[in-house]
Amino acid sequence: MALKDKIDKKPAVTRRDILKRGFYGGLSASLSSVLWIHGCRKPRQGTRPNIILIVLDTTRVDRLGCYGYHRQTSPNLDKLAAESVIYTKAIATSSWTLPSHASLFTGKFTSSHGARYDPEGPLNIAEAIDGPKSWKKYCARGLAKDELTLAMILKDAGYATAGVVGGPWLKRVFGLDKGFDYYDDTEISTLNGRLAQQVTEGAVNMIEKLNNKEFFLFLNYFDPHYPYTPPKKFASSFMPINLDLIDMKKPNIEEVNALYDAEILYMDHYIGRLIKRLKKDDLYDNTLIIVAADHGELLGEHNLFHHGLYLSQQEIHIPFFLKYPKGEVSPDRNNLYVQLTDILPMICERLAIRAPENIQGAVPSQSQHPIISETYPLSFLTTDGHWRALFKDDFKFHWNSKAKHMLHNLKNDPAEDKNLRQIYYEKSEKMEKELNQYVVNLPKPGPPAPAKMLDKQTKDALKSLGYVK
Repeated sequence: MALKDKIDKKPAVTRRDILKRGFYGGLSASLSSVLWIHGCRKPRQGTRPNIILIVLDTTRVDRLGCYGYHRQTSPNLDKLAAESVIYTKAIATSSWTLPSHASLFTGKFTSSHGARYDPEGPLNIAEAIDGPKSWKKYCARGLAKDELTLAMILKDAGYATAGVVGGPWLKRVFGLDKGFDYYDDTEISTLNGRLAQQVTEGAVNMIEKLNNKEFFLFLNYFDPHYPYTPPKKFASSFMPINLDLIDMKKPNIEEVNALYDAEILYMDHYIGRLIKRLKKDDLYDNTLIIVAADHGELLGEHNLFHHGLYLSQQEIHIPFFLKYPKGEVSPDRNNLYVQLTDILPMICERLAIRAPENIQGAVPSQSQHPIISETYPLSFLTTDGHWRALFKDDFKFHWNSKAKHMLHNLKNDPAEDKNLRQIYYEKSEKMEKELNQYVVNLPKPGPPAPAKMLDKQTKDALKSLGYVK
């Protein structure tokens, strides 16, 4: 999201202020007949796993060791991935937080669930956190009030449902809390979000609160999101020069990349703390742990930074892997295309729960939906218009509302430097027709939920920080 680049007035307290001490100082269904596709093994008789869904906000696939990165940014995630089925072709349904999470929770693409930027939308980021009047331009639709969510499905199946979130677009006002018995969106008072340490502490508190029930726990770690302000002991791991010599207001590209990587390392550290606690409480072996990113991040590629305005590979090729309960599925690498829409039906299949019939997602081995992504930024954010993308074999077609269409061969040109539209014009036209026909024919979203006022807890938190009088 390019939102932070557009804001001139900074909140009174920023994430950098919070970090100064660290930066600058020191349901009910029998499972006996269900075969899971990856190992063709039956789940253990009479058991249902706990489910933990971890979203790594703004995390690029090529910055994790388990996907081949040369820096040691993710030692704990790498250990988890070594016990998991790793998908190498996971594609986000959008390049920013709100629509991607809505796809994750509903099994639907952006055009069908409707949670996105919308100039006529009833919500804006100022409804969730206090800030300058200019924020009211960031209008959006939240999740439609009649949408069925993953949390609702699992709650109906007998699971206790809980969420702990770090990013402001996950605040209750945007409707992604539907179906959760407990939803912790506290301590998010600025666009900088909440720290990994706080999310892990909240997760541990939630697990204790669930009191030995079968549970579904959703966690959103926000740290790799701009601004990149990791504590000093993490930042110094990758910095090319002494950290004290860097102008943090104007870091160069090498320094920006080092800080971004350090944010991942910091996040990974606290995910490691969570895994350690699961093992200590004897919960790890019987827990299905799903790790994905909602989108990635541009870090100078194409002379661009951040995310949300385009559908570059740096923004939408994401990490995605699943650690199954012990003994069910052997670790593996899977080269099938998979999307955030597919996580809901994958969980349903594991639990022998019927997935909703009106979703677009499917279990990857059975999927027939096209692999697509969409972003519809507001006009004041960019003059480049809206984008859709379609993946087919090695090719990726970009549709643009201002006719700046592109076609890339990702096998030969993973950086998307060469537009092949004129060379493969017939193929480009065919993919354009297929993409637009599919999106236009998607079921339309229902009416958005009515705008909500700030809840008392959020108001009290903002008041304590001096935002609300």
